[in-house]
Amino acid sequence: MRRSMRQRRASLSAADLRQAEGGLLRQLRNSPILRKAGTVALYWPMRGEIGALPILQLPWSHRQRFFLPVLAGLHATELRFAPFSAGTILSRNRLGIPEPEVPRRYWKSAAELDLLLLPLVAFDTTGQRLGMGGGFYDRSLAALRHRRHWRRPRLVGVAHAFQEVRELPTEPWDIPLDAIATEREYRSFRR
Repeated sequence: MRRSMRQRRASLSAADLRQAEGGLLRQLRNSPILRKAGTVALYWPMRGEIGALPILQLPWSHRQRFFLPVLAGLHATELRFAPFSAGTILSRNRLGIPEPEVPRRYWKSAAELDLLLLPLVAFDTTGQRLGMGGGFYDRSLAALRHRRHWRRPRLVGVAHAFQEVRELPTEPWDIPLDAIATEREYRSFRR
């Protein structure tokens, strides 16, 4: 499933991606979770992922601080989040993904942020997500499994509508999404 979804996503044209980003922006514009968040982690879209970077242009975004994931070192297995704005200098990490060139003292853990917009390969009707397979987000969010109640970060998966499947297998380390945003809808899930 992971391979076929990634291939389908990678086959999208630039025009398809622009159209999908426009639809996603319309859905996120109405998201109360996004409006209330003071600190928001985005991601750099790669290989056909639907991009959420246009939210930087929303009217209330000037009140928010945005972050992009960074790999903390050559052998890092977890993500940290570095401040990001339109003028931030980026360099590619070992996986070829652009990251902000920001000193480590400004990086944050996932638990220090209000909202994470997460890319994914597939999602299901209960809010489970299938990632790229590297486990970076799973390890970065592992502390959330041990909290009985947590308010942040809120987790919103971002995907193309075609990435929805009926049911995904779950593992003990999986953290369910609070919501999913596609170019067609914004859907909240109950925990």
